Amino acid sequence: MFDATGLAAVKMPVLLIRPEDDAYMASGANALALVENLPFRPQDDVVPVRHFIFVDPCPETIAAEAALICSDEPGVDRDRCIGK
Repeated sequence: MFDATGLAAVKMPVLLIRPEDDAYMASGANALALVENLPFRPQDDVVPVRHFIFVDPCPETIAAEAALICSDEPGVDRDRCIGK
């Protein structure tokens, strides 16, 4: 999906933001493939959070049932991280 041939037409700058702890979804299969296969080196920012920080905060009714997706480390402000 993210091979060099498929990405060859990308001509604009790319900002790639990825989580430091991506144990749930291995970076090697996605974000790092972009870094390696774009025709130029993107700005690659690694943030000290887990994968699901990029998802909107969960409603309380869902948070208890989906802790993997809805919970973050102490001190993490998901609203701030996603630009709200």
